[in-house]
Formats: sequence, C-alpha cells, structure tokens
Amino acid sequence: MEYEIKRKLVRLNNRQCVDDIKKYIKYSYDFYHTKVPEIMILAKKLHEEYDLKSFYKIFNKLWKSGYHNSRVLAITSLKMYKEDFNLETWVFLKPKLKEIRGLDKVDSIGSDILGNIVLRYKELESEIITLSKNKNLWLRRMALVSSIPLIRQKDFKLAINLIKMHMNESEEPLQKTIGLLLKEIGDQNPEILRRFLIKNKNLPKTAFYSATENIKSFRRLRHLSNSNRFARWFFWKN
Repeated sequence: MEYEIKRKLVRLNNRQCVDDIKKYIKYSYDFYHTKVPEIMILAKKLHEEYDLKSFYKIFNKLWKSGYHNSRVLAITSLKMYKEDFNLETWVFLKPKLKEIRGLDKVDSIGSDILGNIVLRYKELESEIITLSKNKNLWLRRMALVSSIPLIRQKDFKLAINLIKMHMNESEEPLQKTIGLLLKEIGDQNPEILRRFLIKNKNLPKTAFYSATENIKSFRRLRHLSNSNRFARWFFWKN
C-alpha cells in the first residue's frame, strides 16, 4: 500500500499545477506533480485503509520524504481522523512542528489538527500559549490559529489571551492572524468584538482592517477619527 501511494504521487504529473502551486509557496521544495483533488483521493484511501494508530507510521514515511506534496498528503490524511484525535496525536505531532515551513501547512495543522485536539483537551491550552512564545514566526501563527475551533464553539478566552499577547508585534502574518481571529470572534459575538476594538483603539492597521471586514462603519469612523476631534470622541465613546 505504501509503495502504491508513492507510485501514484509520482505518476500523477501536471507541470502547470506544479507551477501554480509554487506561486504560493515561499520556500523551495522537491515536488511530485500532483493536483490537490488527486491528493484528496489518496488521503481518503489512506483513511479508509488504516486506523489512526497505524497511520502514524505512514505519516512518518510521507513526512520524511522531503517532498512537499507528500507532506501535504500526510497532513490532509491526518485531518480526516478528526474524530479519533487524542493526547497521543498531540505527542506524535509536537516534535514535527518545528519542521513546518510555509503558510499552507501552518494554518492547516494549527486550525484543523491542533485546534481540534485542544477543543477536546482543554489542559493543552497552556502548551498553546507556550508555543505562541516561540521565536519561530510560523509556530507563533500556528498557535494563534489553533484557537479557531474554540472560537466557533463560542469559547473566546484562549483566543483573546493570545491576541493580547501578540497584537503589537510587527510581523504582517501575525497581524493578519490577529485580524482573522477577531473577525471569527465577531462572527460569533459582534458585541465582544465591538468592545474589544473600542478598548484597544490603537490596534495596528493590518489587524484592524482584517477584523472589521464585515463592519465597514468602524472603518469609516476610524478614518474620521484620524482627522476630526469630534469623530474621535464619538467613535471611542460609543
């Protein structure tokens, strides 16, 4: 089975697809020329044929290959075991986090895998906070997006703690992540977002504009507040 999966990855060749993928990847990888829909088919096949514990061995072989699409297949397959995630999944994945490079895998692992484990095991929130303090930018972003499943369950505590810890950091990927989390919070509870924005009136522009994608009135008032004293008073008073 393992050899057959690898053979299919090599065989499914599409030069244009590879070129398109490379436009969005910031690092150099060796590529099998595999389209995303084909990766999904292979991932479903692995999920059907292996239980989670057995799949860990397949994951390791795909991960160690060095090929981008092999790692994407490993992650895509692991996400399909969502209902089976446990503390062993956390222990298994944690040593590999430092090897993750690039936005595509960071957000997928953070939100869809780590986030769903933390949703089940609240005691891991302290480890997410520790991860968010890592010097590696991508690990910090991964920690932040891992709070998304909790937000969607209307549990905002971890997300707001992480936002407060990192909202003044200058890196644009983190600012966009903070904006994304705030927008997610606003989708669940607009009043909490409104109060947060009023209290944190100096939220950096990138985060603010990402957070207020669906509340353009806040954008207009913030723009006015930069040039009009009355607007500043009105905006932050309300």
